Amino acid sequence: MRTSSAVLSLAVAATLLAAFRPSLAAERDRAQQLNKIKVTAEEEGRSTVGNVQVVGVTDLEAEQAQNFEDAIRYIPGVSIVDLGRFGENGFNIRGLEGDRVALTVDGLSFAESVETTPAYEFFRASRGSIDIDSVKAIEVVKGADSIAAGSGALGGAIMFTTKDPYDYLKPGGNDSYFRVKTGYTSNTDELMTTATLANRTGRVESMVLYTRRRGHEADSWYDSSPIETGSGRRTPDPIDRESDEVLAKLDFLIGDSQRFGLVGEYSRATNEINNLSRVGGPGYLTRRADDDNDRDRYGLRYSWDAASTFFDSLEWTADRVETKSRALTTILAGTGCVPQNVVPCVRSEDRATEQVLDRTALDFSKAWRTGSVGHDLVYGLAWQQREVDFAAVDTRYVGRTSDTSSITVDPDQVPNTDVTTYSAYLRDSLYLLNDRLTLHAGVRYDRTEYSPTLDAQFVDPTGSIHDVEFSAPTWQAGLDFKFTDEHSVWAQVGRGFRAPTVGELYAPTSSSIVTEVATGQQVSLWDSASNPDLEAEESLNTELGYRWQTESVQIGLSAFRDKYTNFIEINDFIQDPGTQYQSCSGNTCTVTLGKEYSMAANVGEVTVKGVEVEGRWSISQQWSVRLAASYSEGEKENGDPLPSILPASGVLGLRYQSPTQRWSLTGNVTHAEAKKLKDATLSETSDFFTSLVPDYLSDAYTVLDLFGDINITKDLRLNAGVYNVFDAKYYLWPRVRFVNEGTNTLYGYVTGDGIGRYSEPGRNFRVSLSWQF
Repeated sequence: MRTSSAVLSLAVAATLLAAFRPSLAAERDRAQQLNKIKVTAEEEGRSTVGNVQVVGVTDLEAEQAQNFEDAIRYIPGVSIVDLGRFGENGFNIRGLEGDRVALTVDGLSFAESVETTPAYEFFRASRGSIDIDSVKAIEVVKGADSIAAGSGALGGAIMFTTKDPYDYLKPGGNDSYFRVKTGYTSNTDELMTTATLANRTGRVESMVLYTRRRGHEADSWYDSSPIETGSGRRTPDPIDRESDEVLAKLDFLIGDSQRFGLVGEYSRATNEINNLSRVGGPGYLTRRADDDNDRDRYGLRYSWDAASTFFDSLEWTADRVETKSRALTTILAGTGCVPQNVVPCVRSEDRATEQVLDRTALDFSKAWRTGSVGHDLVYGLAWQQREVDFAAVDTRYVGRTSDTSSITVDPDQVPNTDVTTYSAYLRDSLYLLNDRLTLHAGVRYDRTEYSPTLDAQFVDPTGSIHDVEFSAPTWQAGLDFKFTDEHSVWAQVGRGFRAPTVGELYAPTSSSIVTEVATGQQVSLWDSASNPDLEAEESLNTELGYRWQTESVQIGLSAFRDKYTNFIEINDFIQDPGTQYQSCSGNTCTVTLGKEYSMAANVGEVTVKGVEVEGRWSISQQWSVRLAASYSEGEKENGDPLPSILPASGVLGLRYQSPTQRWSLTGNVTHAEAKKLKDATLSETSDFFTSLVPDYLSDAYTVLDLFGDINITKDLRLNAGVYNVFDAKYYLWPRVRFVNEGTNTLYGYVTGDGIGRYSEPGRNFRVSLSWQF
C-alpha cells in the first residue's frame, strides 16, 4: 500500500472521530442538511421477487460510491464483473454473470457483450455505463424476474433509475435548487465534481446534472514493484482515466395529472493505458492502449394519472441509445516487421463496436378493491430494435515512423445485425384475508427476430448464417402470508430467459479444404459454424423465505434453488461422421472420420442453491445494526462445480446517528470465506484459455470500513471515510479467477509476485464536500 495514502487515511480517521463527537451547543436547525431529494424508490422497487434490495441515493451518498462496484460493495452474493483493462462490465449474482444478469437504466437494456479473444486483451466492449451520481436508486433483484427486467434476468437483474427534476423541488409552486459536490478518492487518485441544477417555473420543470471525473488506475496492496515490466510486475498497469457525463430532463406539466418530458444523456469515458505487465521478449517492447466508451440517449416520456376504468396511470416512453466502444492498442514490436524489415516497428490493433437501441414502451397500472379483495395490476407492451456492428483494422508502420507498411481491414467479429423484440406482460397482486395474504402472478411473452447482413467484411463460407426468430414465454408466481403481525413467510417460483447475443448466434464462421478419401475429391468443410437453431437460455427459480418485523427489528431468511437449462456454450461437433477425410499441414497428413468443427449450442445445465439472511436492529434512536450474509453453491450437469460462484460472505454494520441528526458514523465489517480448490476445479472445458485447475484462489479475509458525514451548516455537508482500516492484504475471487501462471505476456500471464497486481487496495480514504441551496 502507498505510505502517503496510509498517513492521510489515518488523518481522516482521526478527523472523523474528533469531528463527530456530540456537541450540546449544536442547534437543531443546523442539524438538518437541506437535502431536498425525495426518492420513493428507496422504499420499494418494481420487482415483486421476494429477494430484492434497493440501494437509494442516501446509501450511495453515505457510502461514497464512485462506481458500480462501490454501489454493491455491501450486498453479499453480488459482485462486479471485472474486465481488467476494460473495467466493469456487468454483475455476478448467485454465480451467473455477464449477459446472464439483466442491466437496465430507466427500463432500457444495456448493450450486449461483444469481444474478441479475451486473453489477448485487444478488445472487450463495455455493455455501457452510467455515472453513479446520475442515479437515484439501484434495484438489485436476486433470482429470475424477466417480467420486470426482460431478457437476461436469469440469475437476477440490476435496474437503475435516474434522477428527476421533481426529486429536488418542493411539491408545488416555483422553486429552484442548486448543488455542487466535489470529492477525492485516494486509491484511484480520482478527483470528481458534480453540479446539479433543478428548476420549476410555472408548469415547466427542468434539471441538468453534470459529473466530471479524473483519476488513475486502482491501487493494489503494494506501492512498488521490483520488476517494472512483464509477468512479474506486482503493481497495476498505469492508467489515466477521464469521464464526463451530462443528464438533462425537461418536463411540461399538463394540468394536475399529465406530464410530458424530454430526456438526454451524454457520456464520454477515456482510458490511456501503459500495458507494462504485457511487455516482454522481442515481440512487445512497449504496448499502450487508448480506449473510448461513449453513450448517448435521447428520449420522450409521457405520463397520465387518469384514474379511469382501465388504468389509474399510463406511462409512454420512446428512446434511442447509442453505445460505442473503441480500443486502440499500439505496440512497438521487435519481430514481424515485414516486408521492410525495419526493426523495431510500430503496429496497431484498432477494434470498435457500435450498438444502437431504439425502444418504445407503454405501461399501465390499476389498483382496485372488490369487497375484501384488493388488486394491484400492471401490464404493458414494448417494441425495441438493437443494431449491432463491429469493425477491426490492423495497421503496420515502417519502423517508428508514421509511414504505413500495410493496412488490413479484418473480418468483422459479428455481421451487422438488427435484433427486433416485441414483448407484452401482465402481473397482478391480490390482497386477501384483510391483506394478510398476498398472491403474485405474472406472465410475459417475447418474440425476437435476428436479421444479419453479410457483406465484404463478414463472409460466411459455411452458408449457416441466416435470419432467425424465436419466442420465449416466461411467468412468475408467489405468495406472502403474514400469520401474525410480526411474522410472515413467502414463496416464489419463476421462469427467466436470455435470448442469444449476436456474438453467440453469429460468431465468425470459417471452412477449410480437405480431401474425401474415397473419391480423391477436394471439398470445403466447416471449421466453425453458426447455429441458427439456438434457443433462449432458461431458468427455473424457486425460493422460500421467512420474515420477522417489529418496530425495531427486521430479519429475513431465505433459501433458494435455481436451475438453468439450455446454457449456450461453444462445443465441438463432427460434420459427415461416416465419411473419411484427409487433411494436410506441411508434410503431415491425417485421416479422420468426418470433420471436426466448433459451434455454439444449447448444451449446458447448472443448478445453484443457497441461503441468504438480512437483518436490521434499531437499538435506539441513535444506534442501529445491520447484518447480511450469503452462501451458495453451484453444480454443472456433469458434476463439475460452477467456478463463478462467489465464496460465502457477510457484512456486519454498526451506525450511530447523533440526537440532533447533524452527523452520523458507520462501521462496516465485511468477511468472505476462501475459494476452495474443489469448488473451482473442472473435469473438462471447451475454452482453450480456461484452466481445468485454477492457478490462483482467493483466501479468506476480513475488512473494516469506517465512514460518516457531518452537516457543517444546513447547506454544507462533509462526507469522509477510511476503507480497509487495518490495511488487510486480500484478493477477490472474481479478479483472480481467470489469472494464469506463466511467462507468456501475450496472454497476460503472471509469475512470482506478479499476482500482487490483482490484490485489493490497502488502507485508503475518500472525502467529499457538497454545498446546496
